[in-house]
Amino acid sequence: MKSDSDKKSLLRKSEIETLEKNSSEQEPSEKLKKNLAASEKSIKNELKEIDIEEYPGYLNKILGQSDWVKQNEIINYLKNEFENRFASVLEQKRIEFVDNGGSGVDFYYSPAYKKEFYELLKNYKNKKNKYFKELSNKQKTNLARKKEIIEEIKKLIDESQHDNNTYKNFKNLQEAFYNAGQIPRSENNNIWQTYKFHVERFYDLLHLNRELRDIDYHNNYNERIKIIEKAEKLVGLDNIHTATRELNNLHRLWKNELGPVARDKREELWQRFQLATKKIHEQKNEYIKNKDSIKLKNYKIKSEIINQIKKLLENKINTHNKWQISIKEIEELKNKFFITGSVSKEKNKDLWNSFRDATRMFNKEKNDFYKNLKKLEKKSIESKQKLIDEVENIINKEDWRNYIDRIKEIQAEWKNTGRVSKKYSEKLWSDFKLKTNNYFDNFKNKKQNLNENDIKIIKEQKVFLENLKKEKIPLTPKKYESFVIDKSTIWKKIRNNDIENQEKFIIKFLSDKWKEISIPKNKLEIKKYETRLYFIINDKKLVKDEHIQLRKNIEEISSELNQLENNLEFFSESSNSNPLLVEVTNKIKELNTKKTLVESKLKQLKSILNQRI
Repeated sequence: MKSDSDKKSLLRKSEIETLEKNSSEQEPSEKLKKNLAASEKSIKNELKEIDIEEYPGYLNKILGQSDWVKQNEIINYLKNEFENRFASVLEQKRIEFVDNGGSGVDFYYSPAYKKEFYELLKNYKNKKNKYFKELSNKQKTNLARKKEIIEEIKKLIDESQHDNNTYKNFKNLQEAFYNAGQIPRSENNNIWQTYKFHVERFYDLLHLNRELRDIDYHNNYNERIKIIEKAEKLVGLDNIHTATRELNNLHRLWKNELGPVARDKREELWQRFQLATKKIHEQKNEYIKNKDSIKLKNYKIKSEIINQIKKLLENKINTHNKWQISIKEIEELKNKFFITGSVSKEKNKDLWNSFRDATRMFNKEKNDFYKNLKKLEKKSIESKQKLIDEVENIINKEDWRNYIDRIKEIQAEWKNTGRVSKKYSEKLWSDFKLKTNNYFDNFKNKKQNLNENDIKIIKEQKVFLENLKKEKIPLTPKKYESFVIDKSTIWKKIRNNDIENQEKFIIKFLSDKWKEISIPKNKLEIKKYETRLYFIINDKKLVKDEHIQLRKNIEEISSELNQLENNLEFFSESSNSNPLLVEVTNKIKELNTKKTLVESKLKQLKSILNQRI
């Protein structure tokens, strides 16, 4: 029989062995390195499928992953790829700019996706610096905590009395030590040796108390049962690589992090653990034995996935909802493709090219659809905003009551401006509804407050309009002009901006009649303009607004003319047949004609004003 001293020595040796572990981080195995390299290669191949405008989205996706901090090599590769591709795009844009008559010195091209990409890189750098700073601080905190735990173990050993709570406290401190997290690498070995030394002292103390030893055996037994049950669950796992990897972790825990159990239980537990291990190894051997048939099966699965992607492309997708459904289906198919095992080397290249071409075509059609959708949405937003602004302008006019028919037309036009995304539609609709409701509320309130004089004026205006429609107009220029002046004089007496009237209709009616008069074509616009002036000339605000608008139009046309005439300097004498030169020349002629007309209108306005003074 062994002496108590021998038993104590053997037990202490067993307990100390359970505490031995590698204090430094393990280097990844060669197999793991190959898996990582394959993953990086897959990502690099995927980058070749996407357009340069999609790089910010792809980078953002990587930065949103839980292991973003380990993706430094991929991010650097992505950055280099972006810079190389953008350099080609920039050169192409520069050539186009120069070919269209621009000067290389004036060339500038900086699209939004470039700014977004570099902003993400900047955020990544800041995030990475913050992460490692926080990691360093956390490791220092963990180091301080582990030192505290060692001090608490020392105090526990030095207590004068020990009972069942002593062991319980010790196990809690052990668990706290293992859960304290990583510490600076330079401190690893020193802290571990110090911790191991004081644990050894505790186990010396433990053997003085059989009851404490039995409690330790019982706890270790329960922990080993948990490991066995986890191993048994791995037997039914489909992915043999995952099962093998997890089994290796369980063996490490069994060997390095658990204390001993009672001698009569050791063999029973080990045999049960070994049985689960053996079954997993058999599965692995079966996989290796049937690797060719498994790879053939994987090839068929991946080929079918590619066919499903192609079928999705055959269906013409023309709505946002259908695209979202298809995008989700494609993501599921891509994930299934990637998690499906490997295929034979001779088939892998063609299979990958087919997969890449199918997904690239899908992405192209998707991008084309959404680019066009954005253009349509932009036009719809502009149309809706234009109508909102028009309602606002009408509300601010003095004769706003005259525009009720136009407001109703605007409401009808709104329905045909197209759909926009919820992001914009709610605000646009809210603004439009508020303004149109305000208009009709004001119109209703004004109508209720009409006095006897207002009612009388409305009746007189109605009679005026009815008579005007029936009246035969003179067909000579001078007589018709006198006719218009007479009508404007009559209208002046019954005109009232505070009530609804048909002034715009009257002006249009009389202006259009000039087409029936025998006058030179180049004078028609001026005569029509004069007709309008006769009706508004006594309204100071309208006249002032008209004067300001004409001056503004002249300035805008002059500015545009000046720019176009400056552009002519970029063309040589031999460029007469250049389509761009012809276009610029025609535009200058058009603007000069327009400017002459506007200047004539301004001159006519001043002339009529002078006659009234």
